[in-house]
Amino acid sequence: MPMYIITHKWNPEEGIAATKEAARFFESFLVEGVDLPKGVEFLASYNFAYGSYTIWNAPNKEILESIMEDFPVFKKRAETVEVTQSYPPTTEYVVRIWKMVISLADK
Repeated sequence: MPMYIITHKWNPEEGIAATKEAARFFESFLVEGVDLPKGVEFLASYNFAYGSYTIWNAPNKEILESIMEDFPVFKKRAETVEVTQSYPPTTEYVVRIWKMVISLADK
């Protein structure tokens, strides 16, 4: 299953709105048990000044973007990137390295 990191950024004046959205998100999906789309798993969230990183397992990027429809502050300047754990090495990481080596050898 692909893993994604979403970087959410907001302006200082949007801090209260972002906090309200975060509370609504966590309350609905994690407290009230509203189902996430099939195959989507919320793993972690890390905050920084005027933003946060959220980490997900999901079948694709588009399904994650659809979850943010009801959270406009988080969605406005969100960037979703597929990532692979490199340390400690995972099977997925090793296979990506092999594919990279094979593609270089084919040139």
